[in-house]
Amino acid sequence: MGADQKKDSKFQTFLDTQQYARKGILLYERIFGTTYVSTGGESTTAKFCSELSAHSLKADDKILDVGCGIGGSAFYMAKNFGVQVYGYDLSVNMINIANDLRLCEPAIVTHSTQFYVEDATLMDYPDQFYDMVYSRDTILHIKDKKALFEMFYKTLKPGGKLVITDYCHGDKPKHSQHFVDYVKSRGYHLHTVPEYGRIIESAGFVDVVATNYTPGFIDILKGEVTEFSKKKQAIIEEFSQKDFDYIVTGWNDKIKRCSDGDQAWGYFVAKKPYA
Repeated sequence: MGADQKKDSKFQTFLDTQQYARKGILLYERIFGTTYVSTGGESTTAKFCSELSAHSLKADDKILDVGCGIGGSAFYMAKNFGVQVYGYDLSVNMINIANDLRLCEPAIVTHSTQFYVEDATLMDYPDQFYDMVYSRDTILHIKDKKALFEMFYKTLKPGGKLVITDYCHGDKPKHSQHFVDYVKSRGYHLHTVPEYGRIIESAGFVDVVATNYTPGFIDILKGEVTEFSKKKQAIIEEFSQKDFDYIVTGWNDKIKRCSDGDQAWGYFVAKKPYA
């Protein structure tokens, strides 16, 4: 096993025993919404898909969902657009839950979604196979983003779309020590929204639109923590007071980091040219 594989295996163990232990995933699901572990849950998935549907989501298209979590976006796209979704995630726990949930979906969704445990930086990408690569708040973990985007470029058909949301640095010249420590503790590799867009462009993509969606992100976070707090007693009974406080504190911390200009949330859409 090479050094990179050992490192990734260690990171996978960290995810499955710490940040994304099964209980933790189910706790996150309570704030993001059923089958989701990404910002805004179904509401943001529906918004982004509606913006793409006129040109980029057609029946029987093949979608690569990188960092698919527990399947929410994959189920939504399969159910509403008739596409074939191939979901990949490094977390074994995420994929196990996704496959459990998949069996509870209608037959059309069950047959149109597949989930696998894979490392996006090491897995094989078939040439010109997918019509869209979709990723929600996942690539923040990956240092060499350009190399990953080059693999996405390779696996997309000509004219295929890249659709990403991700955590980013705010534009301020000096970040708070609290934010610096937070990023280090999570092992994140962040860029500003414009820098992120330029990296996508450097991998060959065209029509790159890099949108700083931070104000909307803050509104989503506030809405999520408000709705979650309304379910306080049920959450405490299902999990614990400590778990409830962990989520509320974490969301309020995210709101503060974004409000202070340390953290940003980027929304990126790009296309592989036809020639």
